[in-house]
Amino acid sequence: MIHVYLPPYMAGQLVKERQREMLAQAEQQRRGRQLAALARAARRAERAERRMRRAVRRAVQLRAELQR
Repeated sequence: MIHVYLPPYMAGQLVKERQREMLAQAEQQRRGRQLAALARAARRAERAERRMRRAVRRAVQLRAELQR
């Protein structure tokens, strides 16, 4: 491994830049996870809505059969 001398202020700048990059990456990953969670929740809601519509149609159908 080659060691390069850096003046202290440059080393500090490199550390700060790396920290900014890591924070930005963490934020991007967090947003990605949130979007994925939102998509999953939306799919669950859509499935629940379809089940509810089927149940209402079935209830209407059964009532109509009872009234015949």
